[in-house]
Amino acid sequence: MVKIEIVSDMKKKMEEENKYLEAVISGKIKPKRAVHTIVFTPETFASTFSPERVRLIFALKDWDGNIYRLAKKLGRPYEAVHRDISYLESFGFIKVKSIGRKRYPHLAGPIRIPAFA
Repeated sequence: MVKIEIVSDMKKKMEEENKYLEAVISGKIKPKRAVHTIVFTPETFASTFSPERVRLIFALKDWDGNIYRLAKKLGRPYEAVHRDISYLESFGFIKVKSIGRKRYPHLAGPIRIPAFA
């Protein structure tokens, strides 16, 4: 699962994380369960999750085809879909399996945005 956290002050968030890590290292508290968390400011969240990338994520929910077929389904150029998949893959939202020359994208797992839950 990937958890997305949106914060207005990245410096404050990093200070909180550093305090947490110091407490874990010193043995004062036990570490939280491992969850892949990505922290965004509202501006970086908006640029990362463009409308086309959100459409792509929704299309991948039940997808089992390759990138070429996905681009055709979305009515977008192959190059743009491939670029968006690579970008989202770098964050861990999407995984891509290669079989021969074909690449098959799928969601890496659920994406949770607690700020909106």
